[in-house]
Amino acid sequence: MSKIELSSPLRDAVGAAQKLPPFPEVVWKVMPLVERMAPVAEIEAVIRFDPVITAKVLVLSRSPSFSRGQKITSLRDAIVLLGQQRLVQVVTAACSSTYFMGEAPGYDLREGELWEHSIATALMTEIVAEHLGWPEKTTAFTAAILHDIGKTILHHFVGAYFESIMALVGEKKKGFLDAEREVLGIDHQQLGERIALRWRLPSPVVTAIGFHHQPRQALVHQQLVSLVYLCDRMASAMGIGCGVDGLMQPNEDDVCIEMGITPRMIERFCADLVDRLGETRRFLSS
Repeated sequence: MSKIELSSPLRDAVGAAQKLPPFPEVVWKVMPLVERMAPVAEIEAVIRFDPVITAKVLVLSRSPSFSRGQKITSLRDAIVLLGQQRLVQVVTAACSSTYFMGEAPGYDLREGELWEHSIATALMTEIVAEHLGWPEKTTAFTAAILHDIGKTILHHFVGAYFESIMALVGEKKKGFLDAEREVLGIDHQQLGERIALRWRLPSPVVTAIGFHHQPRQALVHQQLVSLVYLCDRMASAMGIGCGVDGLMQPNEDDVCIEMGITPRMIERFCADLVDRLGETRRFLSS
């Protein structure tokens, strides 16, 4: 049987995705240590060989929001002060920022907007997970911050074929994701899933990336996928890195009902996000 030829945009997009530098392993080394509440010395031993992450941890720990006048003289002091959950968030954010910081003109996102949307979605998962008593906050945060990794590559192709995609959206009333897939042969969910598999990310994270717009299609880890879907929608509805496609996806309102999320709760979550996002912006710009 002859080998099936990939269409040009699909072949080129997959090829570009394969050239992405691997996701730093330090995240996957730190997370299990945190989950089993390992001694601080073990966690410090993993982080201290990465100067960028060490600097981020120290900067955040010395900020007024955390230090409260305490003297932070070492990485160990910073780890103790931040606490384990916040530490994982700092490490994950520091590792992922490289991929998202640029612009994504194909989705009408200016410099840093895709990164801000990713951070906002991740912070929202933290807020909702706390409300729901979600036990795996670090996994949810990681899945959320990486949910749009496919856009970091696909935006080049969306821009080149934008008129064809929008023609399907306007004339055939297709959702942007379906139009993206029909024109390019792949959508940003699917490309993100390929990247996540190549990076050997944990299965729940891979699934959340691959189905974050279509949680009902996920065969496993559906609760996590639904959480990331909902938080992505809320961040987009607030206009945070929404992009041209942000509100052109079908809205699965039943997900809110199934998760027990009411409109009043959403209002409170969004208010909380404004506060946490402000704090995170100050940290990231420091």
